[in-house]
Amino acid sequence: MYRLRCLGVAVVGIFLTTTGSAEEPGRPPFSWDTVPLYAHFGATGGMSDADVEFIATHYDFIALEKNHGASQYGTTEEGTIVDVARIKAINPDASVLFYWNLLLDYPIYTVSEQRDDDASWFIHDTDGNLDLKPSGRDGLRKYDLSNPDFQSWWADTAADMLVRGSMDGVFIDALPQVSARPNSNQKKWGLEKYEAIESGIGETLDVLKQKIGPDTTVIYNGIRSVPGGWEHGGLKYLQHADGVIVEHFDAFQSRAPQQIAEDMDRMAEAGRQGKVVILKAFPGFSWVDRDMMQKSEAELLELAKFEITFPLAAFLIVAQEHFYFNYTWGYRDFHGAYAWYQEYDRRLGSPKGNARQDGYEYWREFEHASVYINISSKQATIEWH
Repeated sequence: MYRLRCLGVAVVGIFLTTTGSAEEPGRPPFSWDTVPLYAHFGATGGMSDADVEFIATHYDFIALEKNHGASQYGTTEEGTIVDVARIKAINPDASVLFYWNLLLDYPIYTVSEQRDDDASWFIHDTDGNLDLKPSGRDGLRKYDLSNPDFQSWWADTAADMLVRGSMDGVFIDALPQVSARPNSNQKKWGLEKYEAIESGIGETLDVLKQKIGPDTTVIYNGIRSVPGGWEHGGLKYLQHADGVIVEHFDAFQSRAPQQIAEDMDRMAEAGRQGKVVILKAFPGFSWVDRDMMQKSEAELLELAKFEITFPLAAFLIVAQEHFYFNYTWGYRDFHGAYAWYQEYDRRLGSPKGNARQDGYEYWREFEHASVYINISSKQATIEWH
């Protein structure tokens, strides 16, 4: 269902199911008792004992970003493995994902430094030049996902990390950079090469799942509704994974009511397919807003507390089993990863039914909360009871 009904009163098609458990293959722990949460961040310098204690006691579903712990432990791999072990020593039931970029060759992994460099593993433009993403001094190379040797190496690396780090799955980044705006890459790479690389997305994810098995969780980034972008909004790849993240909800180029509506609709569709869904929300600003980043973390936290109602209400309108909410202004530890909000301590309870919709307005009832949102005016209320 890609289009929302915008006239009359309708019921948003959400399948309500019973509470899941950590034993379900490819599913992290879940409960309706309070807002189901997901933590996603990287701490380049590693985590203090207090940081580990906080994350382990407040979250059951976690991903540690690229470069995590690298400056303290020497490599991304070692930093990730060490802190996963520390988290699980406190919370053995936590489901922790290994961050692994599908497209970009970040020079921050030991495994990347040690492999033999093969030019055929990287995308070249129609003139034969490397297609680099601007970053740092030299830029980042992009993997040619259509190369079977690359696919095997990439999946083997992830599988090895899950074993070494006793992790529960993989968070796969950068998929939208391949196909969210296909015309741009078709022009750079040529149509035939673009189609091979785009097909390589599903092929690579399938190779990964074969290697790591059905009891792991594979989440990709993601669902994204952008003007003039992919018609399927990222749903096309759900058949190759256990779930998806909506990374730019009401942020960047996805802030118009139509884009918000499409994101909510696509989340509901992913839920109907029984997938894990993560809504990554921002408090009206992000780490790329230079003026905002001049403010203290305390000031940013106060703003985030004020702005949480709208994205949280949107999440609750579409939430199904194994839906999770993430709310920070970036992807590092100092972007609000250790912030906590009073709404997270409120009793929620199971939804009493599907959401009602009238145009861009939505209503939904939970055992302990009444939710309203207008995605056109950006007004929202959550009445806790």
